[in-house]
Amino acid sequence: MFFAILAVFVFLRIPGLDNLYHQDEYKWPSIVLSDNSYIPHPPVGEAIYQNLGMVVRADNFRYIPFIFSILNFFLLFYLAKIVFNTRAAFWSIFLFSVSFYSLLASLMVDTDGAVMPTFFLIASIAYVKLKRMNFQFSIFNFQFWLFAVGIIGGFLVKTSFIIAIGAFALDFAIEKGIFSNRRRFFKYLLYCIGLFVLLVLTLLASKLIFPSFNLQSSISYWEHFAKFSDRGWLQTFIQFAKSILYTSPLLIVPAFLINKEIWQKTRPFFLFIILGLLFYLFTFDFSTGALDRYFQFLIIPLCIISAAVFAGTPPLRKERGWGEVVLVLISLAIFSLQFINHFVPPLYPKTEWITRIIQLKWNFLFPFTGGSGPTGFYVSFLFIAIIWLCCLVFLKKRALLPILILGILYNGVFIEEHLFGKINGSPYPLFTEVKEFIASDKNIKKVVVYNDIGGYEIQKLGKYERRLYAAPQFQKTYQDFFVNFSGHVLYIDIPRIGENNFYSNYLSACKSIYEKKDRYISAKILECLPHPLPLPLQRGGK
Repeated sequence: MFFAILAVFVFLRIPGLDNLYHQDEYKWPSIVLSDNSYIPHPPVGEAIYQNLGMVVRADNFRYIPFIFSILNFFLLFYLAKIVFNTRAAFWSIFLFSVSFYSLLASLMVDTDGAVMPTFFLIASIAYVKLKRMNFQFSIFNFQFWLFAVGIIGGFLVKTSFIIAIGAFALDFAIEKGIFSNRRRFFKYLLYCIGLFVLLVLTLLASKLIFPSFNLQSSISYWEHFAKFSDRGWLQTFIQFAKSILYTSPLLIVPAFLINKEIWQKTRPFFLFIILGLLFYLFTFDFSTGALDRYFQFLIIPLCIISAAVFAGTPPLRKERGWGEVVLVLISLAIFSLQFINHFVPPLYPKTEWITRIIQLKWNFLFPFTGGSGPTGFYVSFLFIAIIWLCCLVFLKKRALLPILILGILYNGVFIEEHLFGKINGSPYPLFTEVKEFIASDKNIKKVVVYNDIGGYEIQKLGKYERRLYAAPQFQKTYQDFFVNFSGHVLYIDIPRIGENNFYSNYLSACKSIYEKKDRYISAKILECLPHPLPLPLQRGGK
């Protein structure tokens, strides 16, 4: 069974290994394989991509997180087995295999989805074993050194790994009853301060091994998020909601059915989730960052927690006879909802999405895209909402089989649309054709790429001018640029720009020389000349 699940894991991810790099993703091969710049994080993540990148080469960087995700597959099985049992371990890797969020993390060129979880799993395995040994710390104890490798390695990949370290420390404090004894509390508080100092010293000393590491620049990068007033709360909410949709009811809903035994055994993972949510939602302003990418830390702990529930605590109900037939019919009916006519809202204003949700006008396509991927795909919000509602109803009845079936259907549709887009369209085949057109047309010399879809490939053609993000806050910048621009715009409309705004008015004044459509997504090449008059700025919010 183990190798059958592993085959499913690998088979689902292979089609995505050659997907386009999207926005921040292509910075990795262009940066770590050159001496021009560096990744603004501690040096281990960059070193991993730099060394493995020389093996897989610049165009195959998705193989690096894929390799780490396979390693995580084995580590997750072992961790779930020692926390619970073999049955729960099989469930954990099954959920890990069929989860869309897990698949996305396995293929995303960055450290949040696959590299950092490796160190978290290593540290978790060691911590569980140390806990069973009543925390008998000793320099001669292998588990002690394994735990040190996990937390120090993770911290040197990204300083946000402090969330995991905090979760282990808090669980240790609860286990030892530290909060009930003032003297013991201050004693262990000093230990925590000492650990923090050790981590900082390790970070400083890492420059001896990685001379290119620039701590000052990394601190400057974090200052970008140290914003405590005038935050982008709407963007934060939307990104968090999107990460919940990625995580799916398959991983989230069963977690509400835990019992006391599961809670006690998975308490470090619950603490990790709680601290992570507090950190990313409230501690800093991550609204300008790829927040949905950061929330990939949820995948591993939820796979373990939900696996314990599916494994039989409480036991999985097995419906028989007509119940199974009704469940199949319900699933088919929900799946078919995607094929009714859907409205495609523009990217801005995003409040239009919220308004349609509140007014129960759910027959619209929700665009899923991000700074480090995915490139962009649509899923029916009606399909999404109905499955979530059904799973919540079955949660009340503690019926796990319907939650399992609907959860697999939900993740299956997300995976299919992300990789192939057979229902609502895909930007990948559109870009393949438009790239050939751009390469063969000698009159196309400078290309502005909307949403940076295929930007890396256009750079390789030597025709890349810049990217275009059609956000209200960038209008003045693009007005100054476009007033004298003479060239072409590649517009693959996922997500759509909308109408009667600065960007749409500018593009409508350009001449279309190429257009192809794949269901709800289209690709256009627009020939643009300097605009004779300044264009009005769009009024309105985000």
